[in-house]
Amino acid sequence: MKFALKFPFVDEVREALHKAPFEPFVIRLHSGEMLKITNPDVLSVTMSGRVIWDDGKGYRNLNPTLLASVEAIRPARRKS
Repeated sequence: MKFALKFPFVDEVREALHKAPFEPFVIRLHSGEMLKITNPDVLSVTMSGRVIWDDGKGYRNLNPTLLASVEAIRPARRKS
Protein backbone atom coordinates (compact mmCIF):
# COMPACT_ATOMS: atom_id res chain seq x y z
CA MET A 1 0.00 0.00 0.00
CA LYS A 2 1.43 3.36 -1.03
CA PHE A 3 0.53 6.45 0.95
CA ALA A 4 1.19 9.86 -0.57
CA LEU A 5 -0.10 13.26 0.40
CA LYS A 6 -0.91 15.76 -2.32
CA PHE A 7 -0.52 19.46 -1.65
CA PRO A 8 -2.30 21.74 -4.14
CA PHE A 9 0.04 24.67 -3.47
CA VAL A 10 3.00 22.58 -4.65
CA ASP A 11 1.26 22.18 -8.02
CA GLU A 12 0.58 25.94 -8.09
CA VAL A 13 4.26 26.67 -7.39
CA ARG A 14 5.30 24.28 -10.14
CA GLU A 15 2.90 25.91 -12.64
CA ALA A 16 4.05 29.44 -11.72
CA LEU A 17 7.69 28.38 -11.99
CA HIS A 18 7.30 26.89 -15.46
CA LYS A 19 5.02 29.55 -16.92
CA ALA A 20 6.38 30.89 -20.20
CA PRO A 21 7.28 33.65 -20.26
CA PHE A 22 8.22 33.60 -16.57
CA GLU A 23 6.30 36.04 -14.37
CA PRO A 24 7.55 36.87 -10.85
CA PHE A 25 5.42 35.59 -7.98
CA VAL A 26 5.28 35.41 -4.20
CA ILE A 27 5.02 32.34 -2.01
CA ARG A 28 3.23 33.24 1.21
CA LEU A 29 3.85 30.98 4.20
CA HIS A 30 1.39 30.44 7.06
CA SER A 31 3.83 32.31 9.32
CA GLY A 32 3.21 35.44 7.23
CA GLU A 33 6.65 35.32 5.62
CA MET A 34 6.67 36.14 1.92
CA LEU A 35 9.24 34.74 -0.48
CA LYS A 36 9.57 36.77 -3.67
CA ILE A 37 10.47 34.61 -6.64
CA THR A 38 11.80 37.02 -9.25
CA ASN A 39 13.92 34.49 -11.13
CA PRO A 40 13.08 30.84 -11.86
CA ASP A 41 16.64 29.80 -10.97
CA VAL A 42 16.09 30.43 -7.23
CA LEU A 43 13.37 27.82 -6.81
CA SER A 44 13.06 24.12 -7.51
CA VAL A 45 10.19 21.67 -7.15
CA THR A 46 11.20 18.02 -7.08
CA MET A 47 9.21 15.16 -8.54
CA SER A 48 8.25 14.11 -5.01
CA GLY A 49 6.86 17.58 -4.25
CA ARG A 50 9.69 19.11 -2.22
CA VAL A 51 10.07 22.85 -2.70
CA ILE A 52 13.64 24.16 -2.42
CA TRP A 53 14.37 27.89 -2.29
CA ASP A 54 17.86 29.37 -2.71
CA ASP A 55 18.26 32.96 -1.52
CA GLY A 56 21.89 33.19 -2.66
CA LYS A 57 23.26 32.57 0.84
CA GLY A 58 22.07 28.99 1.13
CA TYR A 59 19.10 26.85 0.36
CA ARG A 60 15.96 26.13 2.34
CA ASN A 61 13.59 23.18 2.09
CA LEU A 62 10.04 24.48 2.35
CA ASN A 63 7.60 22.18 4.08
CA PRO A 64 4.57 21.96 1.74
CA THR A 65 2.19 22.08 4.71
CA LEU A 66 3.46 25.60 5.48
CA LEU A 67 2.63 27.06 2.05
CA ALA A 68 -0.40 29.33 2.33
CA SER A 69 -0.67 30.80 -1.16
CA VAL A 70 1.03 31.52 -4.46
CA GLU A 71 0.37 35.01 -5.81
CA ALA A 72 1.50 36.83 -8.93
CA ILE A 73 3.47 40.03 -8.39
CA ARG A 74 1.50 42.80 -10.01
CA PRO A 75 3.51 45.53 -11.74
CA ALA A 76 3.40 48.87 -9.96
CA ARG A 77 1.00 51.39 -11.46
CA ARG A 78 2.47 54.55 -12.91
CA LYS A 79 1.34 57.84 -11.50
CA SER A 80 -0.17 60.10 -14.14
